[in-house]
Amino acid sequence: MKRNRLFAVLIGTGLLAATATAEASIYSVMNQADVSGNVQGTTNQYGNTTGGLGVRGSLFSNGLFGTAKYRHPFGTADQGDTSGDSNTFGLKIGYLFPASPILAVGPYLGYEYNRFSQNDAYLNSQSSQSLDNLGGGLYAAASLPFANVTGYLGYLGGVSETSHVTGFPPLRYNRSSNLLQMGVTAYYPLVANLNFFVGLHDDDFTQAGAPNLLRGTVGIGAAF
Repeated sequence: MKRNRLFAVLIGTGLLAATATAEASIYSVMNQADVSGNVQGTTNQYGNTTGGLGVRGSLFSNGLFGTAKYRHPFGTADQGDTSGDSNTFGLKIGYLFPASPILAVGPYLGYEYNRFSQNDAYLNSQSSQSLDNLGGGLYAAASLPFANVTGYLGYLGGVSETSHVTGFPPLRYNRSSNLLQMGVTAYYPLVANLNFFVGLHDDDFTQAGAPNLLRGTVGIGAAF
C-alpha cells in the first residue's frame, strides 16, 4: 500500500511538474514581441517570389490571448510587373483550454487586412487590390521537449474588396474574397528570454484575382 501511494505521489508530482513546465513554456512564446524575415511565393496566377519583413506581438493571461502582426513583402505578388509591394495587418483574440499537460487548444476571432500593389513601368500604370476579412478559427500551443510550437487554422469571410487602377475611380466589389489560412511555428529557446523561430504559413483566397500565398518565416522573439 505504501509503495502504491508513493508511486501515485511520484506520478502526480511528475504530472504537476510537466504541467507547470508546459504552462511556463507556452507563456514565454505567447507573451513576446518578435521580428522576422519572410520569403513569400504566390501559388496561383503568374506567381512571383519575394522577400520581406514582419513584426508581431502576443499576449497571454489566464487562458486569454491576443496577437497583432504587420508584414511587408518588398516585391510584387505577380510576375510581369516591374515593381510593387504588399502590406498585411492582422489580429487574433481567443482563449486556450488545457487539453493535456503539454497542449492547449482553443477558438479565436480574427481580422486581416491585405493590400497588394503593382506597377508596370512599360504601360505607365499602377494598380492595387485591398481586402478586409473577418472570421475565426482554432489555435493551439504545445510545449515539447525540444521546442515550443504554435499553430492555427482559420477561415475569414470577405468584408470588402476594392481595386484601383491609375486613371479610374476605385472599384468596390459587391462580393469579396474569403480567406482560408493555416500555419505552424516552432520556437527554440536561445539565451535569457530570446527564442529563435521558424514557421510555414499558407493563405488562400477563394475568389480569382487575389494571390494565394505560401510563406516561410525565420526570426527572433523576446519573451516578457
